[in-house]
Amino acid sequence: MRHLQLINGHYRYRRRWPKNVIAVAKGEFFIRHLGTSSLEEAVRLRPAAEIEFFSEVDRLGQLVDNAPREVTQAEATILVSRWFAERVKKDAEYDLLHPTVDPEARRVAFDGTNPIIEVVSEMIGTGDLEVFETHAERLFAEHGIKADRDTPGFRLAAQLMARADKELWQMRDARIRGDFGYQPSDPVFASALRAVDEKKAKPTLGGLIEAFKKDREDRWSPSSTAAYVPVERVMREVLGSARQLDTITREDGRKLFDVVRQLPRGLGKSPKLRGLSILEAIKTDFPKLSPKSINGTYLAMMKATFRFAVQEQWMAADPLSGLSVHDPVAEADKRDPFTIEQLNIIFGGEPWCPRDDAPKGRPLHYWGPLMALYHGMRRGEIAQLTTDDITEIDGVPVILVRAGGARRLKTTNARRMLPVHPELITLGFLDYAKAQKDSGGEQLWPGEKPDSRGKWGDGFSDWFLRLLKEREVTGNKLGLHSFRHNFQDRLREAGLHGTALGEELAGRSRGGTTSNNYGSGHSTAMLREAIAKISYPGFKRPPVG
Repeated sequence: MRHLQLINGHYRYRRRWPKNVIAVAKGEFFIRHLGTSSLEEAVRLRPAAEIEFFSEVDRLGQLVDNAPREVTQAEATILVSRWFAERVKKDAEYDLLHPTVDPEARRVAFDGTNPIIEVVSEMIGTGDLEVFETHAERLFAEHGIKADRDTPGFRLAAQLMARADKELWQMRDARIRGDFGYQPSDPVFASALRAVDEKKAKPTLGGLIEAFKKDREDRWSPSSTAAYVPVERVMREVLGSARQLDTITREDGRKLFDVVRQLPRGLGKSPKLRGLSILEAIKTDFPKLSPKSINGTYLAMMKATFRFAVQEQWMAADPLSGLSVHDPVAEADKRDPFTIEQLNIIFGGEPWCPRDDAPKGRPLHYWGPLMALYHGMRRGEIAQLTTDDITEIDGVPVILVRAGGARRLKTTNARRMLPVHPELITLGFLDYAKAQKDSGGEQLWPGEKPDSRGKWGDGFSDWFLRLLKEREVTGNKLGLHSFRHNFQDRLREAGLHGTALGEELAGRSRGGTTSNNYGSGHSTAMLREAIAKISYPGFKRPPVG
């Protein structure tokens, strides 16, 4: 169909701006994503997108030309049909709130409807539509359309407004009589109400997935968006995009669960798996997904999708609720913290020792592990810091862990305010941050950038793993994240683990607000006192320059 394009499996409406507005338009084309992979659905949505296009043309045209334009008959039909459906909804809501109980009031209302219906019928029959031309002009104006009154499309709009008015009075008359099953006899408006009912009654899995992604688009990082691609693919292939949500059962949930348990690693990435359907992929001899990936990625994202449907009242329950695979590796055994002896080995060499006047090597390599040790910060949180993130609140030097621009957070709970640990202040961290800001640098660590998926700190992590190998520091999954386990152990020693204060420092919870909308309602002084309790007896801190 004209102006419809299939991009990455979904249709969009794309149309070149007219020459008279191209100078003030953004870009060469008007583009509106239709949110469907069905050509039939895209064709149905195209007229609405076209109305939006011409409305925008009118708006832009006001900057260069105030002349009215011709409206098409399709535009007229769509706009009046929508207006009619909305009026039917409002009338029904009014009747529920203000029923005509008094017999005399019912008689007066009934006696008043028939004459109105007769008058409107005569106006339609004779073509005396002056009153409804005013209504049509107002309707077009509400949608940003300056309509030419001397066109067939405008004349049809006026007639449709009159026909809609007649149908509304006939429906009101039927309700006064107690007939709430009346349906319009006019085919245009009977079709308009059927379209509304079908849209309400039959949400599909494909529609749910698109709505869920739109709901998350401002909150997801590029890596989360990429992670959802194979998840979405599995849901669509196993259950079907056109599957109506009210037909998805617990049995379907178990079927989906069984497929996820058999998925190979690298789905969507491995060249050998490209082109294979999901059912073909699970029959290959590729290594299967780990329990962590099954539970933490695929099932977690699928359950979040279905919970969104329940929230929107499109489904009664999540068909995957309670389903998960057993992970034989205990949570406590998945990653070791560093021992004090290992910490002394790590920080006993460059870039921390020996130290004369300034830290050796790249600033991130010096300060990053120390920040992970004393603050429990994640590698991405550290690597993406800007000079503006090091500031002072209530007289206390703080680190603001926040999203914005290219910066991303693992969860919304990760946003927090951390008073700078006394040991970092002693080592000169604030002096470094000030010097970097005074030099005009935006990033706290010069040269740090996110990868193609928007993730920060991968290079930082790789460097640290090489350092551990060089210093022969070994253990179960040791890496930068091990510092976070050290931090949790220190919170336990300080009696803060699991408390609101401790969870706030670790970026695991979020309650009320402090003076600048960070934290859980604890004062800056309380947070400073708590962070000062994080200590490592026996740890030989790097020397001060």
